[in-house]
Amino acid sequence: MEIRQLIRDLRSRIDLPYTLTTLLACVIGLLGGVGAVVFTKLLDGVSSQTLERVLHSDLPYVGNLLFLVPAVGIFVAAWLTRTFAPEAQGHGVPEVIVAVARKEGVIRPRVSLIKIMASAVSIGTGGSVGREGPIVQIGASVGSAVGQLFRLRRRNLKVLVAAGVAAGISATFNAPLAGVIFASEIIIGSFAIQYLTPIVLASVLADVVQHRIGEYGLSPVFRELSYEHVGSFSQLPPCMLFGVLCGVAAVSFTKLLYATEDFVHSTIRKWWLRALVVGAVVGLVAMAYPDKPQSALNGQTKKEAPAVLGVGYAVVEHTLNLKDNDNARTFVPDAPDKDHLERQYMLAELKWLLPLVFLKIGLTCLTLAGGGSGGIFAPSLFVGATLGGSFGLFLSLYFPAVAMPPGVYAVVGMGAVVAGTTHGMLSAIIVVYEMTGDYRIMLPIMFAAGISSVIARFIDRESIYHKKLSRRNESVQRGHDVAVLEHVMVRDVMVPTAVVRLNDNLSQIIAFAKEHSELENLPVVDQNGFVQGMIRHSDLKLAMKSDVDPHLVRAHDLNVDQLYDVSVDENLLEAISDFGASDVDCLFVVDRQAKRPLLLGALFRGDVMRRYREELLNEER
Repeated sequence: MEIRQLIRDLRSRIDLPYTLTTLLACVIGLLGGVGAVVFTKLLDGVSSQTLERVLHSDLPYVGNLLFLVPAVGIFVAAWLTRTFAPEAQGHGVPEVIVAVARKEGVIRPRVSLIKIMASAVSIGTGGSVGREGPIVQIGASVGSAVGQLFRLRRRNLKVLVAAGVAAGISATFNAPLAGVIFASEIIIGSFAIQYLTPIVLASVLADVVQHRIGEYGLSPVFRELSYEHVGSFSQLPPCMLFGVLCGVAAVSFTKLLYATEDFVHSTIRKWWLRALVVGAVVGLVAMAYPDKPQSALNGQTKKEAPAVLGVGYAVVEHTLNLKDNDNARTFVPDAPDKDHLERQYMLAELKWLLPLVFLKIGLTCLTLAGGGSGGIFAPSLFVGATLGGSFGLFLSLYFPAVAMPPGVYAVVGMGAVVAGTTHGMLSAIIVVYEMTGDYRIMLPIMFAAGISSVIARFIDRESIYHKKLSRRNESVQRGHDVAVLEHVMVRDVMVPTAVVRLNDNLSQIIAFAKEHSELENLPVVDQNGFVQGMIRHSDLKLAMKSDVDPHLVRAHDLNVDQLYDVSVDENLLEAISDFGASDVDCLFVVDRQAKRPLLLGALFRGDVMRRYREELLNEER
C-alpha cells in the first residue's frame, strides 16, 4: 500500500508532458551538437574540393577560373532549395520564427537535410554568408521532428524547436549561454522558466558534443587574445561615437539586403541565370581584391582564399589581433625610422580593412539575392570587426590619446553590429564574449551594443529577421503571430470610460480614482469633452499626503499635458506597438482627425489579448 501511495504521490507531483519535453530536449541537444559538427565537416570538405583545389592548382590559368566556383555553388544551392524545400532558402532564422509563431513549431523533417546540403555547397564554394542561419534551421528542424515523432502538444513542440536552435548556436560558436539567450530572445521572445530548463539542457549538451568532436574543443573561437588599457573614462566618447556608427551600419546592411534582392529579382527573372550571374560577380569581386593588406613594409602578399568569400573568420581573427602599432616592428625590427614605419603599417591596414566593410555587405546581399543559402550573423560579425579595426586604426593614427588598441574596437564592433542587425542585444553581447573569452572587454561591448541597438531601432523598428517577414505580410512579435489583429479595429474593442473634469477638486478626484481603480492614469477633459491631459497616480498620492485643503486643489493643478492614447482609426496590431511604447495597460482612445482631440473611450491590454486568442481560435476552425 505504501508503494502504491508513493507512486500516486509521484504521479501527482510530476508533470509528465513537461518531463518528457525536458528529456527530449537533452536528446535534441546531443543531436544538434552532432548535426553542427557534421555540417562543419561537410562544409570544409566542399571547400577543400572546390575553392582550395582551384587556388592551389598546378595547371596554368586554372586560378583565373575561380569566379566560376561561387557561381556553380550558388546555382546548386538554389536548385536544391527550389526543388525540395523552398523554406530552406535564404538565411533561415525568419523561417524558424514563423514556424514557432504561426505553425506551432511544425517544420518538415526534410528541411534539415536540404539546408545542410544547400548551405554547405553555398558557403563551401565561397558564398559570402555565415553558418549560424543554417545551423539554427537544422537544429530547429531536428527539434520539431523529434517532437512530432512523440506527438507532443504544440506548446511543448515550440520548446523543442527552441532547444534545437540553442543547441545549434552553442555547438557552432562554442557558446552555450549565447545559445540559450538567442533561442529565448529571438525565437520564442520569452525568458519564462518553463522554456528555459529544456533550452539550457539542450545548449549545454550540444556544447559538450562540440568539446569532444568539434573544431574548437575547449577553446573559444578566437583564442589567445589579450588586451590592455581598456575601459578608461577618456575612451567612452569614442566608444559612444562608434556605437552610433555601428547602428547606422547595421540598418544600412538590413536595408541593402532586401533592396538588393528586389533589384536582382526584377532585373534577372530566370532563377538559374540569376544564380550564375550573381555568383560570377561575387567571384570576380573577390578575385580583384587583395587577400592581405599590401603592407608598405614588405610590399608582398601571400596568396590565400579571397578575403570576402565564405564565412571570413580568417579576416576577423586578423583584425582582432591588431593590438597596437608595435606590430609594425616585427617586420623590420632594426629600421631607423620606427615612427614613420609604424604609421605606414597602420595606413596600409586601414586602406585594406575599410573597403572590406562595404564589400562584405554587398557580396552577402548578392549571395542571398542569387539564391545562396546561409546566415547573416557571421557577416555581421565580419562587418563589425572590420569597421571596428578601421575605426581603431583611425584613432591610433590621428587621436592616439583616447584610442584603445584597434583589436578592441574590432571585438566591440562585432557585438555592436550584431545587436543592430538582429535587435538581440543580449545575444550579441554574450556570443561575442564567449567567442573571445576575454571578460575585460565586456564593458565597452555592452556600452557600444546598447547604443547601436537604440540607434538601429530608432531608424528602423524591424530587425533584419523581422524585415523579411513583414515583406511577406507576416507580423510576428515575441514569438506570436499577431497578423490576425490587422483587420480588428480599436473601435471594435474599446470600452467607454469615465473622465475627470478640469474643475473637479481633490476630494472628487480621489473618489473617482477609487471607483475606477482599473485606470492607471486618470483622463482629464474640459467642459466640452476635449482632452486636456491626465493625472498620474503618483501625483495624486503626493497631493493626498500634502497639507493643502482638498477643496482648494483642482484637476488642472495636477493635470499633465500628456495622454497615453491610441487613435480610433488604428487596428489592434498598431495598438500593440503603442502599448509597447507607453508601457501601460490602458490606452485612451481619441479621434485624431478632429481639430481638437476628443476622448472616445479606453483600450485595455487584457481586452486586446483576449480578442487575439479569439481570433486565433476562429482562424483554426
